[in-house]
Amino acid sequence: MGVFDKKTQAEAQILEDEGAGRSLEKDFHGVDWTHHTYILEVRPAGEDSFRVEAKTKVAELHAPRAGDVVTVAYDPKSRKAEIKIEGDPRYDPKLRRANIKQERGAHADALLSGAPLPPVPGSAHHADDEPRWIVPAACPECGARVDQSRASMAKHPKCAYCAQPLPCEPVS
Repeated sequence: MGVFDKKTQAEAQILEDEGAGRSLEKDFHGVDWTHHTYILEVRPAGEDSFRVEAKTKVAELHAPRAGDVVTVAYDPKSRKAEIKIEGDPRYDPKLRRANIKQERGAHADALLSGAPLPPVPGSAHHADDEPRWIVPAACPECGARVDQSRASMAKHPKCAYCAQPLPCEPVS
């Protein structure tokens, strides 16, 4: 049985990151993992929300922050919760590495073909950047809340949880 088999999934907002605890060894990809303690507001579908403290192992450079909306697995009886890092493209180092590799490949392909260049991976947005898209507040495929500030700036907006393309309209 997996760690989440007897737990229910829900959306939660991080109210506070109380900081890192014990630091773990680097994994073979060079990722530093630490345990963070978070205060969460868990929002189960069709039920009252509740607040809980949760300790979660996170990649130090890409740890969730206060204000982030995440998926959690929780026990409805004890209300113990854990943030699901694996599978979340914002925090899962494996998915982040795959995305960077894909962006670098697209950049190299564009350079070789003479096509217009895609954005350079890791390039920063400037404060005067404007949103590109109007995106929904929730994913029509899985119902997850959409981080509209991020999705509206993406080249191809996708749901952070199910990775399906989001319906969007250009900003006029």
